[in-house]
Amino acid sequence: MSHPLHRPPRQPPFYALIHLDAKTGANAGQYAEAVAVLTSIAMLTPGFLRFDMDRDNEGNSIRIAYFRDLRRLQAWLHDASTLLPWTVKPEDVVSGVACLWPWLADEHEQTRHLLYGNS
Repeated sequence: MSHPLHRPPRQPPFYALIHLDAKTGANAGQYAEAVAVLTSIAMLTPGFLRFDMDRDNEGNSIRIAYFRDLRRLQAWLHDASTLLPWTVKPEDVVSGVACLWPWLADEHEQTRHLLYGNS
């Protein structure tokens, strides 16, 4: 029997929110293409765990992509961002890159700056 501290995590630690509904004024076709690219590349990225569906506070559909670790989430965003339609930026579609575990919060804050700059 394994020791409780050696068990694999019950919750995947890193996730990203993919907004499925285009923002007002956005090109719906290109936005849908960006979502399809992000979803497809996620499934091909080593370390991808699964998707969940949910709604945000405004009732918009979101897809939650879970990754085993930060490095793999970053690789996914980098690879996918090079294939998005030129009118759609990754931050237009992906938001809420976060970590489920509070002791990794500092690493998440560093990630935010790596992914999106100092904004």
